[in-house]
Amino acid sequence: MRVTGLKNNYYFSSFFWSTLQKVLIAVLGFISVPLLLGYYGKADYGLLSIATACNGYMHLLDLGMNTGAVRFYSQWLAAGDIARVHRVARSNITFYLSIATINIILLVALAVCGERLFSVTHEQFIQLRMCLIVLALFSVFSWVTTVFNQLLISDKQMPFTMKVQCVITVLKAALIAVIFVADLTLTSYFFLLTLLISAAYIPYAWRCKRCGLIDSFLPAWSWQDFKPVMIFSLSIFALGVFQTTATQSRPILLSMFAADGAGAVAEFRIIEVVPQLIIMIGGTFSGIFLPKTSEMVACHQEQKMKAFAYKWTRYTTIVICCLCFPFVLSAKEALTAYVGIEYAALSPWLIVWIVTVLIQMHTTPANALVLAHGKTKMLVRMTAVSCLFSMALNVALSKYFGVGSAVVGYFVYVIIIMGLYYFYFYRRLLGLSRRRMLKSFMGPVVVAVVALFFAKLIPLPSLCVMNTRVSSVIICLMNTIVWLIPFAAITYFCGLVEIKRTKANGDMRIR
Repeated sequence: MRVTGLKNNYYFSSFFWSTLQKVLIAVLGFISVPLLLGYYGKADYGLLSIATACNGYMHLLDLGMNTGAVRFYSQWLAAGDIARVHRVARSNITFYLSIATINIILLVALAVCGERLFSVTHEQFIQLRMCLIVLALFSVFSWVTTVFNQLLISDKQMPFTMKVQCVITVLKAALIAVIFVADLTLTSYFFLLTLLISAAYIPYAWRCKRCGLIDSFLPAWSWQDFKPVMIFSLSIFALGVFQTTATQSRPILLSMFAADGAGAVAEFRIIEVVPQLIIMIGGTFSGIFLPKTSEMVACHQEQKMKAFAYKWTRYTTIVICCLCFPFVLSAKEALTAYVGIEYAALSPWLIVWIVTVLIQMHTTPANALVLAHGKTKMLVRMTAVSCLFSMALNVALSKYFGVGSAVVGYFVYVIIIMGLYYFYFYRRLLGLSRRRMLKSFMGPVVVAVVALFFAKLIPLPSLCVMNTRVSSVIICLMNTIVWLIPFAAITYFCGLVEIKRTKANGDMRIR
């Protein structure tokens, strides 16, 4: 694979801009929450959360189209069937306009008749009503933007979409400053914020038109072309329901069956922050891989698919190891820095959860190939079974292990899904060598474990005289450095990653 720098390489450019966008969002959230809380007060800030939560829940109306459309667009673009892309894109506009109409009706109904549903005062509900109406006003732009986003990602233009999102995130930060300068009311701030988010419609639509991905912005309907997209998307929707249930049911079950429900849920929320961060960054690979794998499947490139699976399982594992092992090494210190030393005892459960995420995410490239083939029936069934089994295990163990029951239940859920990949998908569907896939995963993991032992052998200076949280942060950073250096060195010398430069122009070649 030959690249002339980061921006010309699809995989690395997409990952770079996606990660940058997520980091900007995390930084913005860290800074904006205390500022908005201090300016508007806890109650009014809570109204923003209620409004966005109501609107976010309605994104279930998408019915899995985000994945389904990208898969089919990518295949048709690879086959040169641009006419079908145009027909389905305009049909998709019709679909999302219908979704937007339902969204608007539900939001307006909440704004008019929903006062009894929320535990707020009448004055607070008037504010909430205005926020819900603002969301309704921009619903059409928000939903139709999804069509353009799908087209651009299918055309392997994710870096462009992420650059736009980075700009919007920076403008959100500027808007926070405007609040204090112009003394914006809550409604005015929320209106401008929603306007900024919806503004992605303009560059996305312009880019799609300029690149010939869409021939008209007017809605149309072509059921014969749209039908396979909808059927596949519904299977993805069913898969998402079980995956979400397996994830979101854990704190609910803890609150119902643990000896101290409230305390167990609080501990769960504390230790979930790190795994969620890893999933957020590592999950970027899913959106990057699907357009490429769909193209390979459409062109029947069997050897390319195999090379992709082996290579990117290894690279994905390397990246996830870099995210996971520093926290494995410094679990106690991370928890101490985050919430205080009294929660450091939760570190064993945090480590188990992080290892679970590592095991889960190394199959991201193979998952993209499975979705590209469209063979999801077995995956949906097994996900349903593993979801129910993990929930039952969570309930059974909750009285004995508290928050640990949720971690163990999710670990078992992931192991069952991994068994499906290794014993069914790899060999029977994808024609891959299970031994090579396991080697692609275990190679970086073994190196990471060896580097972990090296890091443990290096004595760190005592920081007892400092504030506990400050010293914990410093120890986390030092542990990360002393782990990362041997990990990077061994990874390079073992040939897991090889970077060469040509003498002619310094171009980079990555094996």
